[in-house]
Order: sequence, then C-alpha cells, then structure tokens
Amino acid sequence: MPILNSEIKSYNIIYTGRKESLIESLINNNITQYIFLNDLLLVIYVGNDFNENIFDRINQIVWWESPYSMSSLINITDNLSQGVPILQATDMSNMSNNLYNRLQGEGSIVAIIDSGIDYLNQDFINEDGSSKILYLWDQESDYGSPPDNMLFGSEYNKEQLNEAIANNNADLSRDEIGTGTMAAGIVVSEGKNNPAYRGIAPKAELIVIKLRSYISLFKEGRINYKNTDFLVAISYIIQKFKEINRPIILNFTLGTTSGRDISQTLLNTFNELYQSGFILVSGAGNQGNTDIHYSGNVSSGNSVDINFQVGDDKNLTILVDGYKVDRFNLALISPFGEISTTVTYSPNFNLYRGKFNLEDVIYSISYSYPWISTGSMQISINLENVYSGIWALRITGADIINGNFDAYLPNKNLISQDTRFIDSDSNSTITRYGLLREVITVGTYNTKSNSMWIGSSKGPATGADFILDIVAPGVDIISNYINNTFNTGTGTGISSSVTCAVIALLIEFIVKETDFYRLSIYSEPIKTYLMLGATQKSIYTYPNTSYGYGILNYQNTLERISENL
Repeated sequence: MPILNSEIKSYNIIYTGRKESLIESLINNNITQYIFLNDLLLVIYVGNDFNENIFDRINQIVWWESPYSMSSLINITDNLSQGVPILQATDMSNMSNNLYNRLQGEGSIVAIIDSGIDYLNQDFINEDGSSKILYLWDQESDYGSPPDNMLFGSEYNKEQLNEAIANNNADLSRDEIGTGTMAAGIVVSEGKNNPAYRGIAPKAELIVIKLRSYISLFKEGRINYKNTDFLVAISYIIQKFKEINRPIILNFTLGTTSGRDISQTLLNTFNELYQSGFILVSGAGNQGNTDIHYSGNVSSGNSVDINFQVGDDKNLTILVDGYKVDRFNLALISPFGEISTTVTYSPNFNLYRGKFNLEDVIYSISYSYPWISTGSMQISINLENVYSGIWALRITGADIINGNFDAYLPNKNLISQDTRFIDSDSNSTITRYGLLREVITVGTYNTKSNSMWIGSSKGPATGADFILDIVAPGVDIISNYINNTFNTGTGTGISSSVTCAVIALLIEFIVKETDFYRLSIYSEPIKTYLMLGATQKSIYTYPNTSYGYGILNYQNTLERISENL
C-alpha cells in the first residue's frame, strides 16, 4: 500500500540507464514506492526518516531534488454581488456574427490539475445526462482503484461518473476547496443553474485531477501541493492523450516558486507535451505585490546582506538563483546574530546542515552548480522551526562576470503575511512553469477598473524576452463553486482558465476550416495568434513586463487565424 500523506517525503529523480537496473538498485536501498514518469524522470515516495545520502550510492541517479511547494492561482473572493460573468468580462455575450456563436469548443479536452470538481453539479452534465468529464483521478481517495502504474488515489472514467450521476452518488470524489470546480465552470459550464454564468466552451470536455494536498508545510492551516504529485498528474494526462488522440489543453491553475530565467524544467522531459494537439497554458502567478522576490548585484570579493522578515511560519524555504557562469558564496544570519556555515561551490552537489542554537532553528542548505534547469547556480535554504524576526542572507561574489542574482520566498498564500523581503522587487515573479518558451503564460486584467490587477506576476525587468505573453480577465469572475453554488474568483488561474476556453474555440475553428489543422495546433502557433489578436492600449509600448503583448481578444484572434488559413 502507498505511504500515507502524513508519513511521506517525495523526490524528483533524473536517471540514466536501464529501468530494470535502477529498480534493482532502488529495492536494494529499501525504496519501494516509485513512479516512472518517462525515460528520464522518476518520482519516489519514502518515509520522513529517509537519508538523502542514499542517492549517492545509486549510480543510475544523475540528479535529484526535493519537491517545490505549489499553491492555487485562484483566490476565492466571496464577492458575488460585485462579480462579473465570464462572457461579459470577455465581451463574448453579445457577439452577433454566427461564426463566433457557433463555436463551443467541441472536440477539445481541457485538463485541470487542482482541487477536484463537483461532478454532480448540473452545469457539468450534458443534456443527455452524461458527464462532461472523461476521466477523474482523485489522488487522495481510496474509494476506487488507482490508475495503471500509479500508487495512490482513485480513477473514474466517464461511464462510472455517468452511473454516479444517475444514482446521485457523491461519494466518488469531492472538491472541498472549490478552485478546481471554478476553473472547470469557466470553461464548460452549461449554464443550467444560471444562463448568465454559462462557460465559454460548453461543448469541450474535461480531464480532472484532484491533487494531493499537504497542510501546514510552512504556516499552520495553509494548503500546499507538491510538484512531485503535479508531475505525476502530467504523466497521467499524457497517457490519456495517447489513448484518446484528441487535442488537450493543459491548464496550469497551480503555481510553484517564482523565478527569473529557466531554460528547461522537468517538463522538458515529457516529449509528448510538445507534439501537435497538446497546448500548455499557465497562469503567470499571483506574486506581483507580495514581496517574495529580491534582486541584487555583487562583485567578486564583495558581499551584500539581504534582509527578510519572518512571521509566524513553522518552516521556510528560500531559493537563490545566480546568472550564467557566476558563482557566489552564501551565509545565513539569524535575528540574534548567529552566522551559519558559509556555503561555497564544489564540483559535487553539496548539502550543508547545521543549527542556530539561540533560536533553536535547524537549517539545511544545498548548492547546485550548474543547476539542471538553467546551467547557472542555485542555492536552496530550508529552515525548520523557523524563528520570527529579521534574518539576513549574506551573498559574497566568488567568481563573477555579471553579478546579478535573485532570491525568492515561497508563494505568499503559503506563508505568513508578515514574511517578506524588506527591499523587494515585483518584477521577475512569474511561476517557474510559466517561464518555458513553449507555455502560453497569462497575467490578469481587471475588467472592473480597465487596468492590470496589482497581484498579477510580472516578467523580467530587462532583456528582450518578456516571458509574459498576454493578459486576460481574472478579477471577481463568477463561476461554479462547491455545494452547487456560485462564487467569485480572482487570480491568474482564472485568467489561464479563460484562455484555455478561448483556445478550445480556436481549435474547433481550425479543425473545421483546414485539412492541415495539425500544423497549427501547437502551443507556439496558438500563442502567436493570441499575441497578434490581443488588444493593445496606445499609452503603452508592447511587449512589456505587465501586459505582455496585450489583452486577450477572442474576436480579433479568430480573425487573424481566419486570414492565415
């Protein structure tokens, strides 16, 4: 049986060689809970007492990392009286042209990895009584059986969901949070409960994964997710993509720690994500005004201190990213002035452990160079039983050409509101999965004020690559919620859901209008069409760090596609 949530640690593993040899090595080291995601990537689940030094004894393991924490990019706002229906927010409610009206997303599948879905809600049930959900995998449930090659959860196909609907059986899976249901409603809601709140693409279908949640990793009571389980969910969606052979739009409504520059991530190990018919859409992140990012510069032989305040968190993680070939040394200074071991570069992956005695805080610091995702330096600092007060990171230039660096705290909704960098920078705050070139990265526009939402994450402050592609409505948007109700949501997970739904309409049009539709159904061409069709305000220069190439405009985008087919 799989290890229970409260008793597990998980790791992402890059491996080489034959799977059979690796499996033998894992078993010899008492690692029995693992999932192969592809020919390069493996996730393992072990007990909390696992000794990471074991990885050094397994020759097939090239690289490993502890999971990043993830959080929802949808904030439930409970503001229904001032909420905005999604068709109104996107100016799609009164389109007179039959071309726009007849497109409803038929043929496309939107995959949502979030808090699950209220599958008994009438808005997710077709007129014939069948479910709009092709597959539902609840990673937390033991009601049914896990999917093939998975260790946990319960998988349900459309036939099983149809039976549950016919019997009004709510026991298969429950969405206790509502963010997954809200994302699904934006896309496919039938509008049975309220025609004004119909979704953008009601004829599209869904694959839904309810991700395993972890409580109080940083702050008491906060819900966290882990990217190990997230990557497992992606491998599941890829398997369904191979089986179904229909376009899938993968909606990232969860975000991990922000970053500045990533040339590759573990997503790059999934070759299928970049095939025709697979579209990747990510919310940019909700960290635009949260003080979780610091940017600085240091020269060789000199030091800078970065002050950050810690609130009532249990634990805390800080990431420091270098630039290009630069190498830094790092030390951590506690509120009482204790200084940690100075972390320096070595050719091998180093893990430093120690304790601040006055604060009774345990620290572990890992130094990766070159880090697999960028080729640059990354230092990860983990603080257990962290002490409230003002801490400092001392960054010293060791071998410097450029000298730029960035430091990141976890997403704000995972940590105390008082935890922050004293001198923060709102730029370069996009979630790391949104940094990939192949991903369509979406910020949030406030249609109520006709301006950017202040919380929307921003792209890099310098350089030609702005990362952020477009912005879309995402403030107080009305959608389906738990217990067959409606609520409002704000954030870039709302905006990514809106964009996914529009893409479903665009794909339906492309498939109907050309025999060579496979050439256009890639993330990059779709991204280009969205950029070309975006609304741009005359007072700004585009692209820019806040708006990308402009505001999502469905009608203009469809016209650009029509001109090119």
